[in-house]
Amino acid sequence: MIKDIFELQNPWRFDTNFHFNLKPRKLLAELIENLDNKKLIGITGSRQVGKSSLLFLLIEYLIKRQQVSPLDIFYFNLDDLKLHELFSDLPAFLNFIGKSRNRQFIFLDEVQRLENPGLFLKMLYDLNLNIKVIFTGSSQLEVRAKTKENLVGRARTFELQRLSFNEFIDFNRPITPKEALYEMLIFGSYPEVALERDAKQKKLLIKDIYQTYIEKDISDYLHIDNITAFNNLLKFLAVNCGQLLNLENLSKSLRINRTLTEKYIQVLESTFIIKRIYPFYKNYKKEIVKTPKLYFLDLGLRNFAINNFNEPQLRNDIGILFENFYLLELLAQDPGKLNKINFWRTTNQTEIDFIVQNESGIEAIETKWTSQREPRSFFTIKKYYPEIQTRLITKEAFIRV
Repeated sequence: MIKDIFELQNPWRFDTNFHFNLKPRKLLAELIENLDNKKLIGITGSRQVGKSSLLFLLIEYLIKRQQVSPLDIFYFNLDDLKLHELFSDLPAFLNFIGKSRNRQFIFLDEVQRLENPGLFLKMLYDLNLNIKVIFTGSSQLEVRAKTKENLVGRARTFELQRLSFNEFIDFNRPITPKEALYEMLIFGSYPEVALERDAKQKKLLIKDIYQTYIEKDISDYLHIDNITAFNNLLKFLAVNCGQLLNLENLSKSLRINRTLTEKYIQVLESTFIIKRIYPFYKNYKKEIVKTPKLYFLDLGLRNFAINNFNEPQLRNDIGILFENFYLLELLAQDPGKLNKINFWRTTNQTEIDFIVQNESGIEAIETKWTSQREPRSFFTIKKYYPEIQTRLITKEAFIRV
């Protein structure tokens, strides 16, 4: 049974003419740079964001570019529960893959499905065999809970985002930059949604992604019983996207206790639906220092939650859509999470959308859908931080690409 499933999941081992036919992803180059070291490679990200395709891109690279024998490559999709027995006994697993004179590559897709993936990976790593392991996970909460300290110092983890603007264009050539921007603002950037050309089908795909998320991640694996309250929270957050997140007011509005509200928000963040960013401050009395702002990691899901797929020119929330979109671009440009992204706001409500800190310095970024005028907030923040660099981002930065 296990052998049959494995053969179905690894067609390239038995068909020398197998064609992968996959679109490239930006993160691939960084993963390739980490193939030669000993560390485990972890790839986290939302369901259907393209993690499996990224594994197949790596497999294709190994076979076609590095001339690695397909017989030294082992892919396991752990959503198939029948495979789990193989990972309960490390000697049995090693016997299954056999010995090789060459380096072997093991790909574990959705590793959090295993009962104890952390211990298995630790034991395999500590044997110091000539084996490279690459694994994926759709829930940071589950991956962390099931690996804990087992992978500290043993794994290097990368987060795969939905498609960046340039990736979206590559997926949809020929398409104009303006068309790409408008589609991403309305339908988001899941790869499958991006490849679909019909607007109605795009909406249905987004609905399918949301229902799969609720049924598998939320109900089955994270055991959240009050789905109605969870859905109401998601809708409320979608309406208030880009605003300061006041947990006390949110709990009262939804009529659920604060502890449960915090739990649901943590679940949404750990399963890559939302992201909180926190204030930038250096203890000036007029700066907000605690309350975060909240954004969605896919605008299609956000628009689905509020049932609004209108075109940008018909939207009264286009400013926040563009602001959210640009945060996703910042995240996509930094897969190794080397940059720190915050926002800045004073008690008199002077605000700058994003403060990005990296080895090059600190940059204040304000997004505006149409205005080309430098905002007054740039002059204010320079009074606090004279060394800071400022940049205004408008839709023209993307339409003219």
